[in-house]
Amino acid sequence: MSGRRILQIAFAIITALCAWGVIASQAARPEVVIKVAFLAGVNDEDYLGATAFKRYVEERAGDRVRVDVYPAGQFCGNERECIEGLGSGMLEVHQTTIGGLAALLPEAQVLDLPYAFASDAEVQCVLDGPLRDDIRDALIARGAGMRLMAIGDTGGWRAFGTTTKPIRTPEDLARLKIRTTPSALEQEMVRELGAFPTPLPFSEVYTALGYGMLDGAKNSPQDMVGQKFQEHIKHVLLDRHAYMAALWWYSQPQWDALPDDLKPIVAAGLEDLARATRAAAAERERAAIAAIRAAGGEVHAPTPEERARFVEATRGVRAWYAAKYGQLWLDRLDAAVARCR
Repeated sequence: MSGRRILQIAFAIITALCAWGVIASQAARPEVVIKVAFLAGVNDEDYLGATAFKRYVEERAGDRVRVDVYPAGQFCGNERECIEGLGSGMLEVHQTTIGGLAALLPEAQVLDLPYAFASDAEVQCVLDGPLRDDIRDALIARGAGMRLMAIGDTGGWRAFGTTTKPIRTPEDLARLKIRTTPSALEQEMVRELGAFPTPLPFSEVYTALGYGMLDGAKNSPQDMVGQKFQEHIKHVLLDRHAYMAALWWYSQPQWDALPDDLKPIVAAGLEDLARATRAAAAERERAAIAAIRAAGGEVHAPTPEERARFVEATRGVRAWYAAKYGQLWLDRLDAAVARCR
């Protein structure tokens, strides 16, 4: 065989291998890439939920879908950037709290009204029902470019933690400096209880508690322990005055572009995400309560009679909400609670 013939055969083989490589590469490329981005770290319920979503979707969609998870601000560095990513279609999935949603739909703060829910089962029933659809439809109507898919848990239930005195009645909170978020509704609640709301960045609370600049804070037990607040907070009232809901959104432009046969898989995956965050939050609360007690703190679950006094003392927050946002969403919340209760 001549040298020329050998070169021709070799060239043909190389050409065939290159063509096969291109075909194989195209075959391995997923049809859809879903980017999930949020601001919490890998130790948060959000990350556990996102990994559950990734596992659920990739197992059922096979090679057609790849889910990439970006925690701790790796994809978008703040809430505004993440929400803009949803609207533009640069990002498929993101989570907000009720406070994070308030800039777009302030009426949704109805879910943060104090003592609105009596139990895990009740709040989860409400958040999985028609009220969730109302929030979704309201944002779609406003052209926000984001579609509410599921509501999970990002921290459990808020409680009052104090440094010097136990809290058993609303009067025990009188004149105490209690840390809140910047939420006007949270601050109004603290005022109704006779305390002084003190909005501070979360990163500054530990030091403020240690130096006596704060008398307490309203956080979930797991958030307290996560920031080592138990080194200063010695009394926790597990009154469960607010549920820290996590609203999971899909980009509306990307949802519209998603193949119809994949939409049920993605929707079910986000429901699985919500269940995973709820289970994680409940387990983390139990562990946090044990850690607070191990550090010498006491955790008190109020009796129904004690809790009723706090409910009565904060009724003015509902009137405050109605004056700012009207009655419509209050009626929707009442109907949802009645259905679930």
